[in-house]
Amino acid sequence: MRGKTAAVILATLSISAFRGYGGSVERGRVGEPPLRPTEYQRRKADGLLLAGEPTVRMVKELTAEVRFETTVPCPAAAVHYGVYLPEQVPPLPEYRRCARERFDGFKRDHRVTLDIERLLGVGLDAAGIGRRGGGVIVYRIEIYDPRIASAAFFDHRFEFRGDELVPTVIKGPFVDLVTESTAVISWDSDRPVRGTVFVGSEPFSPAEGSPATHFEVPVTGLKPGKTHPYHVEITSGGHTTSTRDYWFRTPKRGLTSLKFAVMGDSRSTYGGGEADHGGVNRRVLSRLLLDAFHRGARFIVHTGDLVDGYTTSALEFEMQLAAFKNAVEPVGHYLPIYELMGNHDVVIDVYEDGSRRGVRFDKSGRSSSEALFARSFVNPENGPRPAVQGAPPYEENVYYFDYGNCRFIVLNSNYWWSEQPEKYGGNLEGFILDDQSTWLKQVLSQAANDPRVEHIFLFAHEPMFPNGPHIKDGMWYYGGDPARNGGVDRRYVVERRDELWAAFVATGKAVFAAFGDEHNYCRTLITPRINPRFERPAWEIISGGAGAPFYDQVKDLPWTSGARAFSAQAHYCLVEVEGSKVKIKTYGYNGQLIDRAVLTEFDEQ
Repeated sequence: MRGKTAAVILATLSISAFRGYGGSVERGRVGEPPLRPTEYQRRKADGLLLAGEPTVRMVKELTAEVRFETTVPCPAAAVHYGVYLPEQVPPLPEYRRCARERFDGFKRDHRVTLDIERLLGVGLDAAGIGRRGGGVIVYRIEIYDPRIASAAFFDHRFEFRGDELVPTVIKGPFVDLVTESTAVISWDSDRPVRGTVFVGSEPFSPAEGSPATHFEVPVTGLKPGKTHPYHVEITSGGHTTSTRDYWFRTPKRGLTSLKFAVMGDSRSTYGGGEADHGGVNRRVLSRLLLDAFHRGARFIVHTGDLVDGYTTSALEFEMQLAAFKNAVEPVGHYLPIYELMGNHDVVIDVYEDGSRRGVRFDKSGRSSSEALFARSFVNPENGPRPAVQGAPPYEENVYYFDYGNCRFIVLNSNYWWSEQPEKYGGNLEGFILDDQSTWLKQVLSQAANDPRVEHIFLFAHEPMFPNGPHIKDGMWYYGGDPARNGGVDRRYVVERRDELWAAFVATGKAVFAAFGDEHNYCRTLITPRINPRFERPAWEIISGGAGAPFYDQVKDLPWTSGARAFSAQAHYCLVEVEGSKVKIKTYGYNGQLIDRAVLTEFDEQ
């Protein structure tokens, strides 16, 4: 029965779509260019500590100096340093020594000297630095931030030979967009270089040959169903350096068996240390990724809230995204990671209206959250075009991809966000504007009629059917009740939600839609009992346990009876596709199996 009446139902749904941005329910200025309040002054709201990237110079052979500036005076800093162990897969920084500044009081200009020779003693030179006369040094800056009475951490690396720095890949390489015959390898270097990816012995270079610091290199002509070794070589100033060897796998043709992982909400939490590492809970995120890698996931989907965000500093936002990339890099060398935008993945302008939060808007132009997100990651570029001039791009934050017999569709439920969009314009958290909605229906319709697509998975950050504190927003807003939304009628959000869920299940191929935002795990069966427009049952999976502070369950919601599993533990989901069957296993941070189920079977009790 799956897929039999999909085309008819989807056609009917498209006829009942909302009328423009005005809609069938009054939305005010939602979806229109923001009118920023000129009567209020803009205010700064950021926690930027490093004023920029650290710099490194070789003082003499086997001695390096790390220099950095802080935005506020700070006490003496420490730098932990070490190497990558050559046999470790995935490779992780292994810190072996620590160097400290020596001064009393507070200052903004910091210099720390690293004695690399201390890594070369008997039984210490596991990376062979002494034997080769140089190598990659990983280091972590630890500095006390007096504003929050806590330590902050920043991870970096450099490479040297003798008494000279050589060009270094400082981010990546990452593998993305893997298909049966293609992939994209991306990386960043510490100086302008010429770069080449070698897949096996075959070189691939960027189309433009001029030196650069950021690279996204397409790789073509790959054999399906194979493991492909690769490495990156970069050249500058007569020096050529090479990364270690990594690998990635291409899916075989006609693939019907695969595993992928789903996790979200990796922003920082309480507890200090790596629980708040540049806006990321590196402690939890890294462990979950490594577990998914070793359990055989072929790629990862992150459901958003990568970082803390909500900063007025584009530099701080970019540094937080860099901290996220640093945390996922060990697995990202081998597996594609598909990122979504969450409500925290935003850089903002704030206008002082006397309230605690102020009036907040997504920044615009090249500094918009969407533009910065696209520059930081490599995702498909097959999303919609904005319907309104001046709206942010959808490129790489709304997209879909096929893998084996499955289609994966990613929405941006925080697109063009502003605090009071009905009054000022922009968009409401959790509302899918018409251009994105129309695109989604087209992608669903095509998948419904494509015999190669057997299963459809939908992803966004804001849950359609929230189970915790986000009943006040998400795609619910207490049902849109004006009395619970400051007098604003937000039933249009719920109408749009129901419209999109109906289109999703109408394909006859819907398995689950996965969301974050709620910092917990919940598997809920959504059936026509909630809304007769939902022709078929499908699962909602909330996976928001990759590090953010936990949320408990809120019950007595219209869909609570459909909840089959719940946990507030940190976790991720491992999804297994076996032909026509789809299964899920959810693992906690401590390795506990929290839930397991067959998702192509529906118990409508």
